[in-house]
Amino acid sequence: MIPYLLLLLGLLLVLLEFFLPGAIMGIAGAGLIIASIVLYWMENPAGLQLFLFVCLAAAGIVAVFKFAIWYIPRTAKNESIYLNKDQEGYQASDYDKSAIGKEGIALSDLKPGGYILIEGQKHQALSVSGYITKGTQVKVISGEGESLIVQHSKEEAV
Repeated sequence: MIPYLLLLLGLLLVLLEFFLPGAIMGIAGAGLIIASIVLYWMENPAGLQLFLFVCLAAAGIVAVFKFAIWYIPRTAKNESIYLNKDQEGYQASDYDKSAIGKEGIALSDLKPGGYILIEGQKHQALSVSGYITKGTQVKVISGEGESLIVQHSKEEAV
């Protein structure tokens, strides 16, 4: 009877992991599921019974996952830890669009990435004209992600 209780408790902890993330519940649940299988094997070493118990545990895990995946989208927005909106195209940071066309100085070697100084502000930059040494005059020609795209200020724009 104890292996069945351990299995149920383990499955419950795995289910809770979907709603209380942090891996503690999932790891504890997995440990209890494995402990239930080992304990069942110690009590019933017969191969067929053990196989059926392992199949029961696997079916329980599948059922918990299916239930969680079914239930999560149906949870009220204010009660869920999951985001309901699509994040396609989301970008955490963006380059300074006002810096395009301005000139600055490379604060570090750009090989091709590094930092530049424009009007007293430090910016992340990528060089399209290859390696640029520290202290070289650069011109901002565009931006991508959080980085400004620069080239030597003596070259013509790409």
